[in-house]
Parts: sequence; structure tokens; C-alpha cells
Amino acid sequence: MVNFKALEKIIENTMKSNPVKNPLDKLPDILKQNLDKNLCICNEVVKMDIINAIANGATTVEMVRNQTYAASGNGCCTRQVERLIEYLCSKEL
Repeated sequence: MVNFKALEKIIENTMKSNPVKNPLDKLPDILKQNLDKNLCICNEVVKMDIINAIANGATTVEMVRNQTYAASGNGCCTRQVERLIEYLCSKEL
């Protein structure tokens, strides 16, 4: 069970270190679902951990992989990580 207060704290800390007020604001509603679930099943990496890595400067799958170990198993989540990078690194809000 994920502690949503802890997730809010993570988002708050991300907002302090990142010019984006809230990285979740850049995501469509469909990508805001299941933030507390594993996006990377192989290495049990929660979607919010990947979002935080991107919000804190990871701009490639390799950078996300180095910070979170996501997409370093069989790579089945690579496209999902790329999609998050596309939205979160876009200039438009």
C-alpha cells in the first residue's frame, strides 16, 4: 500500500527543485493513473519514481534507467518511459 502523503511530499520536493510547478500538470489524465503502481514490472519501479527522475533532469531512457533501473530488464516498459519523457520534457504546459 502506498502512502499518498509520501507521494504528495515527493511531488512537493520535486516542485521545489524543478521550474515546473507540478510535473503531473503536463501529463494527460490517462498517464496520471496508477502513480503508485509498478510501471517497470521487471525491477518493480513505481511510475511516480520514473516521473520524479524525469522531473529532476532525466531526459532519456538511459538517464531514467541509471536513476531508477526502469527499462533495464526485458525493456517492455521502454515505450511507456519514452512517452512520459515526451510529455514531461515538452516546452508546452
